[in-house]
Amino acid sequence: MRSRRDVLAGGLALSVLAAGTAASYPSRPIKMIVPFPPGGADVMARLLADRLTAALGQPVIVENRGGGGGGTVGSKVVAAAEPDGHTLLFTSPGPLTTSAAVYKNLDYDPIRSFAPIATIAVSPFLVVVHPSLPVAGMQQLVAYAKANPGKISYASVGHGTLPHLFYELLKQRTEIEMIHVPYRGSGPAITDLLAGQVQLYVDNTRNILSFVQTGKLRALAVTSETRAPELPALPTMPESGYPDFLATYWNGVLAPAGTPQAIVDRLSAVINASLGTPEMRASVLKLGMTPKIASPQEFAALIGAEYEKWVAVATAANIKVE
Repeated sequence: MRSRRDVLAGGLALSVLAAGTAASYPSRPIKMIVPFPPGGADVMARLLADRLTAALGQPVIVENRGGGGGGTVGSKVVAAAEPDGHTLLFTSPGPLTTSAAVYKNLDYDPIRSFAPIATIAVSPFLVVVHPSLPVAGMQQLVAYAKANPGKISYASVGHGTLPHLFYELLKQRTEIEMIHVPYRGSGPAITDLLAGQVQLYVDNTRNILSFVQTGKLRALAVTSETRAPELPALPTMPESGYPDFLATYWNGVLAPAGTPQAIVDRLSAVINASLGTPEMRASVLKLGMTPKIASPQEFAALIGAEYEKWVAVATAANIKVE
């Protein structure tokens, strides 16, 4: 049987090893994979990469690896990478929550294949309608949908994406009928919404705020627990009578599962310190999001809760993607 002295000595040795691991990291350039095409989440990723490069003393290179459904291809690359902190994933919720909820054959586990490091920024979604739809709030929308079953078309950025599942949740809870029209990205969805080809949409604030402010779209609610600073008069979903209808767009950084905790903690500390600077905060706000500082444990809890929520919605709606 090991003596107490042996146990303490072993613990001290592990602590020294962990400290050495963190101190020698990184030993070469870091690759930060964004599992989407250019022009989206990679804008924020490059902003962060510049700060990490300066803080860590090694280049942090952003690489777009789009493909598959909802960011699953690039996420698989990170899940299979060596867990040494030199390959990271910069992602929005899809590959870990909604896409993971609807794709049957993922080559990674959204919970077990990654080590969450830090959130970067968050943005609520806006529920918007074309001005031709005679509703000014969520209660009116539901009442109109019940009186006109199947006559409202709602756009999404693809089958099984968060906007799709958000409205499926609304349909399930309010027992209304609406027609789903999936698009390949927010650009074409917004184009058809502005033209009145579809009547209803939900997207993150930065994509559609300008259209609301110019009156081209009408906002009904914001999908967070607090009101959006840009639209202080717009009620939240809970204020509209739907307390469980919350959805948030976020960016976060993860590493492959098995990455030493010392490296995860160091990256988390560096990222959170960066988010706390006035310069970074101003840059994030300029992109239409709000900096979000969280520990690896808090980030893991967020992913787990959202995954369970959207799995339940997808299962109830029988939404599956091969």
